[in-house]
This record gives sequence, C-alpha cells and structure tokens, in this order.
Amino acid sequence: MGEDITIAVGESPLIPHDIHFIRYFLQLKSNKSLSTASAYEKDIKDFFKKDIEAITIGDVRNVSIFDTQQFILDLTSSGISSSTISRKISALSSLYNWMLKYQDNKTGYRVLQFNPFANLKEEKPTINNRETSFLSHNEAVMLLDCINTSTIIGLRNKAIIALALTTALRKSEITNIKLSDITTYDGYDVIKVIRKGNKQDMVKLQAPVRNLIEQYILNTGRNEEDNTKEYLFIGHSSNGLNGQKLNKSALNYVIDRLARRAGIKNKHLCVHSTRHTAITLAISAGASVEKVRDFAFHKNLSTTNRYIHSIDKIKNNAGDFIKVI
Repeated sequence: MGEDITIAVGESPLIPHDIHFIRYFLQLKSNKSLSTASAYEKDIKDFFKKDIEAITIGDVRNVSIFDTQQFILDLTSSGISSSTISRKISALSSLYNWMLKYQDNKTGYRVLQFNPFANLKEEKPTINNRETSFLSHNEAVMLLDCINTSTIIGLRNKAIIALALTTALRKSEITNIKLSDITTYDGYDVIKVIRKGNKQDMVKLQAPVRNLIEQYILNTGRNEEDNTKEYLFIGHSSNGLNGQKLNKSALNYVIDRLARRAGIKNKHLCVHSTRHTAITLAISAGASVEKVRDFAFHKNLSTTNRYIHSIDKIKNNAGDFIKVI
C-alpha cells in the first residue's frame, strides 16, 4: 500500500488521479464551501505540523487519544479561544470520519479503525457564547458619519460599512466581491455574491451605497470594464498588501476601530455585528420574517425567528406590567 500519495487496496487506488488523500478530502469540502476547506487545511497542518502533501497515512494512523488530549491542552494554554479549539477538533474529526468510510468489501480491509477526535466532549473547553454586539439605528448613523472620506482608505471603509449595514453580508461575501460582480438586474443595482455552500446570489444595492462604491473604484484608478477580475476592496498600505485582496480579519479591525472613534462604547464590534445590525434594523422597521430570511440568506426560518424573538422580548416585555416604582 502506498504511504505517500495514494491509498491503495489490492490493485485499486482509492484516491483517483494520484491526488494526495488529504488534498482530495479538502477538494470535496471546497465543493460546499471554499472558506471551510481553507480553514480545515490550516487546522490539519497545525495539528500535524507539516504541509498537507507531507502528511502520510502512517502519520494519521499514529494519532492516539493522548495526542488529541495534549493538543487541546496546548491550545488552551496558548490562550486560543474555546470556539477556535472546537473548530479545530471538528476539522480533524471530519477528516478521520471521511477516512473511516473507506473499506474494501473483498478483503475487509479498513484504512482506519477509529476516530481519536470523536469523543472529546469532556476534554474540549466550554464555548463562551458571548452574544454578538450590534448597533442601534442612531449608532449605525454615528458609525458612518465618523468616517473621513477625503482619503482613499476612508472612502473604502465607508463603502464597506455602508454595504455591510444595508445588505447583511458576511465577511467572506464582502472580501470576495470582484468588480465584475457589480451589475444591474431588471433595472436594479445589484452585486453578485457567493454565499455559504458556494451558492450564487444577488444582493440589491441602495443608491447611496452604489455611489460610494463607484467613488471608491474611481479613486483607485480602476473601472468596472477594464478591471473586471480584480477584487473590489483592496489594501492601501506600504506593508506589502497594497492592491491585494482585503484580508477578512482586517474588516473586523476596521469596524471596531471606527466604532471607538464614533464614541460607541462597551461594544466589541465585528462584521458579524454589522450583519446582526442589518437584520435587526430590517425587522424593527417592519420587514416580514420571510423577506428578512431571504435578505439574510438564512437556510431555516427558525434562525430568522431568533432575531424577531429577541426584539419582541424587549418591546413586549412582561416586566412592563410591573408598577412598583
């Protein structure tokens, strides 16, 4: 049996086209989500401390429950968040579960016997489900008003935040927009985006947001006809990232920094905060649950209903009936 590139049972390789077995696993994952596949690749390399192509079947087989427990201890002591640790364990468990599927009916041969990442409920740290901070309508206006658009970075940042607050887009959906994705549909300004599961969708642009985007593109010396393959939001710095696709983590930093500049205190803001804000503002303004579900691209109506429940809990609070003061 090949230990480096293919997994073979008898004369029949299980991995077609001589693709490394983990690379093949990541290709399967990328069919549903490129961002998930990218995160899984990083988590797998972090655990094995090797590049993907250097990991052998022997490396995978040699992992014991003690190795997985020590991995969690090391991550915890290094200060990594509980949610990140949980994600890393899930990524590695997913790899082992996939490899457990491969068995040979004629010989009874199995690539693996068990998944050492499968039963770590007691070892994994409890996830701190801190509620996502979001903005009121006035705070959203304050955030946009504080941005100085006399610089190209300020213009970019205002376009990003205005887009996020009016479309509820996720981080990857914003950073992956290319100039060719800005178009019109049936007379409406829209942006084509790739949603979770690599599903294509269109989001409607409000006129002021479209104007900000056009100003930003113009100030970068580009246009939608000649630079179609370039990413819309790019870096503008001297740290080697100038002109390159904007990093997702940079979005969170920009939003949180601008919120402090706007005087919005006691809220740790990120792109998910702008998404949460957009959904909440739409519901508060009277949009139907079905429209909000489509707007947020929620798979299930129950996800949208959680936002409605949170608002109703505040608006129609049982405590309002208590008159003791």
